[in-house]
Amino acid sequence: MKYSIKINKLSNEDWNTKAFVSLVFGDKLKVNDITIRQAQNGALFVAMPGYKTSKTDEQGNPVYKNICYPISAEFRKELFDNIIQAFKDNKKEVSVHPEEDKIDIGITMQQSSNNSFKCIGRFYIGKDFVVDGVKIIDSDKGPFVAMPTKSKTDGTGKTEYNQICYPITKEFREELYGAILDKGNEVVQKNEKHNADMVAALDEGYIEREGLPFR
Repeated sequence: MKYSIKINKLSNEDWNTKAFVSLVFGDKLKVNDITIRQAQNGALFVAMPGYKTSKTDEQGNPVYKNICYPISAEFRKELFDNIIQAFKDNKKEVSVHPEEDKIDIGITMQQSSNNSFKCIGRFYIGKDFVVDGVKIIDSDKGPFVAMPTKSKTDGTGKTEYNQICYPITKEFREELYGAILDKGNEVVQKNEKHNADMVAALDEGYIEREGLPFR
């Protein structure tokens, strides 16, 4: 799978965060908000985009959940090694597997009980990478796809939202968003049919028990 790594080093050497990193898969999909950080023992490590949950671990520390991340051990090692090596070599951009420009997308969605959005799910890039927290939101103009975002409040108290992951070409945006909307509609229709079947089964059981021709 073709991907490129872009490194933006930070000038302050006293910070634990050493650089911001972005990935571009197949010249079609961009992932931001990846960081290179330094542990207390001096070792460098890669931190994927994530957020703090309401849960805590056994020591009472907050539990964080990644939004975009590698899902295979092989690709995780390859990706993280390439990111750290590019940082050490002072390279601003590195291209990996340039001959493999095709990316395969798989999508899973589930209907939401939250009134603020219709469905939530994730999509996979091949068998190696996943983007979580993709939503389908209803609006007056019809349903639309909302990619995972990160909020930031400026000095005036205004909150800005920046997409962590997004398509970078019109063609791939239409392909990806169309597939996500189709999968969401499929899930909703399946649930509606299941609920209708359940109601019909309950009605049938009621009629049989009562011996009535209709309710």
